Amino acid sequence: MFKRVTSLFAALCLSIALILPVSAKGETEVLSPDTIVSNENVNQVLESLGIDPRELRKAEASSNNSVIVTVGELEQALTQLKQLPTEIKIKENSNNLKTNNLASSAFCTGLKMLYYTTNIGGSFELSYEVATNYSWSKFTSVNNATVSVIDNDDNLFTTFTINKREVSADPSFNGDKVKLTAKVVVDSWLSVGSVGLIKVMTTSVDTSKEWNASTELPQCV
Repeated sequence: MFKRVTSLFAALCLSIALILPVSAKGETEVLSPDTIVSNENVNQVLESLGIDPRELRKAEASSNNSVIVTVGELEQALTQLKQLPTEIKIKENSNNLKTNNLASSAFCTGLKMLYYTTNIGGSFELSYEVATNYSWSKFTSVNNATVSVIDNDDNLFTTFTINKREVSADPSFNGDKVKLTAKVVVDSWLSVGSVGLIKVMTTSVDTSKEWNASTELPQCV
């Protein structure tokens, strides 16, 4: 009698185990391009793309949870970022063409802003601004030189930030020119929906740019 009860109890437990869903803990999800990336599967997704999950910067708890990204979208954005070079060198000299813009003495001293945007031709560009002082068709000093990064692509899952910047500008050739020199390090990030961000690439951009007083300043006589 005891053996029969024990057998019935074991059979009942087995039946319940077959009916109840198996815990997903420890299971590997079958990924497809349409799989939505979530906090639960993000490590598996990143590993499948060849990215170390430990590099992921998790989003703040208050971040927008409505941002959805699929495995296919992440893979496409990752391929785009990996096409960026690791080092870029830009050198642009000023032209020596003189302008015919003669100015009255009232405009012969003042502040002149100089602008330059790189023509890298990739997913981002760098925009430089230089604030200079001038007097009688000569650059006399530079007040400030700054740089910012411009996101050129339409991909919602890529973003770019400046990691390091060394930007300087000074008058040269007795005030006939202003020369900008810059070394900027740009980090390229992959946005993993509302889960977080992960750095994919680092690009170092060395820039040398000249402006000529004869083309940028009022010509005072």
